[in-house]
Amino acid sequence: MTYNNNYNALDKIIASFRSKEIKRNINLKGKKILDFGCGSNFRELKERYKECANVSLVDKIGDNLNEGNLNFINFDGDIPKLDKILPDKYFDHIFLLAVVEHLDHPENILNMLKNKLTTDGFILLTAPGKKSKWILEFMAYRLKIINAELVREHKRYYDLDEYNKLSALINMKIIKFYFFEFGLNTVCLLK
Repeated sequence: MTYNNNYNALDKIIASFRSKEIKRNINLKGKKILDFGCGSNFRELKERYKECANVSLVDKIGDNLNEGNLNFINFDGDIPKLDKILPDKYFDHIFLLAVVEHLDHPENILNMLKNKLTTDGFILLTAPGKKSKWILEFMAYRLKIINAELVREHKRYYDLDEYNKLSALINMKIIKFYFFEFGLNTVCLLK
């Protein structure tokens, strides 16, 4: 894998906080996981998912890769292609960490992905909270200490109302919602 996200040290620290929210909510041992929009920090991804039975990592940048229990899939942004590649009713859990805020219509991808969950599975989302907008923009555009390109891609910021709208669009129930990182980031579990 030759591609690396343009993350600096602070971006990596922020990403590590999101990763900790997985461990806080889920025992990964022996699970089948789909991480949509995983990025390409493979060292961190290997460590995060080392106890899983099988992990499908999906992003639109990078080269396909199979290594141990990890399978990286570049779907080139083609949702119908991805729908055909991934098996239905297979994954115990699906993660979208700091992804939904970048999507024009997150309900489109989530409606496809929910069909890939086992009966007991759920989707875990993280997204920046509404309070974080000005802070992220200040850090990206003025201080230039986080990736400005990624912040510029944000379509919306989340709170419980935004997640309620999204859950209604995909016909899933919110089973857990909370803020973390001093109220600047959100976690939502959907079933």
